[in-house]
Amino acid sequence: MDGVHDLGGMHGFGPVPVDDDGPGFHEPWEARVWALSGPVMQRTTIDRFRYSIERMAPAAYLTSSYFGRWLQAIETLATDPELLARSPVTRPAPNLPPRSCRFATGERVRVRNAVTPEHTRVPRYLRRQTGTVRRVACIWPDPTRSAATGVYGEPVVHYTVAFAAADLFGPDTDHVVTADLTETDLEAV
Repeated sequence: MDGVHDLGGMHGFGPVPVDDDGPGFHEPWEARVWALSGPVMQRTTIDRFRYSIERMAPAAYLTSSYFGRWLQAIETLATDPELLARSPVTRPAPNLPPRSCRFATGERVRVRNAVTPEHTRVPRYLRRQTGTVRRVACIWPDPTRSAATGVYGEPVVHYTVAFAAADLFGPDTDHVVTADLTETDLEAV
């Protein structure tokens, strides 16, 4: 995530508003955008959808609402000739078989500096940081590859890694940040 959309840990944007009791959609057009996403998503991956949002021009991204970004992604993907010619994407089974893991629960790991012009799910504030593996989260296709191709590839191991917020954001923070990262995003300490 190398772009304006990678706002995690950045200052100056104010608090994130949370509306737990509010409606799912604030305007009628948002529900229509959500409905439009279904036919597009049948022919691609969620990672390709996110990558389409991440390629928005910075000014457009920062001035668009959540569903405005979705609409942009739908427009981008719905005009992709390769996607339009594709049969529906086969989704991986939610219970992919376990495989050997490089890292164990409790092991210290460092996040690689995954600077790439392509999609990556590694936020910049975690790059080069050291954390502790909390658990093997799942076996699932590599999001970087499925963002690039729009199809799900070979499954990889994903870990939940815990980081001390003080290491990430300074000594005035006292919580723990967890992130699900692929095995290829991590290296031994």
